[in-house]
Amino acid sequence: MNMQRLYCKMCQAALTQSLQFGEEIRGFKVGHEDDSVIIPEGEAWFMDSPFVRGARPEDKAVWFSPQSLLEQVVTDPYSFGCCGYEFHNNTRCKCGHIVGSRIDECGHQPRFEPNTKMTYWATAYHREADIEIA
Repeated sequence: MNMQRLYCKMCQAALTQSLQFGEEIRGFKVGHEDDSVIIPEGEAWFMDSPFVRGARPEDKAVWFSPQSLLEQVVTDPYSFGCCGYEFHNNTRCKCGHIVGSRIDECGHQPRFEPNTKMTYWATAYHREADIEIA
């Protein structure tokens, strides 16, 4: 199982719960009617990068559910509203540094897109006793 957490590069604070990464690279269809992009809490998906300027075909984005964020992440309350998101970094670590873009309103698929210049991924280690068995 590939479990990782997202961290702030500036203060090294954990920004997410442990997330399980899948191996699949998922496609993305533009439009809010695409119900295939409902990312469960606790999972992270590799996505094609349709919105990154200058992205090469091999570039992939990582998306995960906004519910996977910890309280360490503060969202700009003025960046939301009905269909009001403008594709800019709207979240900060409590240390003040921008960490990504949170999208969870009616006009877009709910997701969090980390700012790769201000965050990093690290393996999340768990003892067997800490993992709940369903």
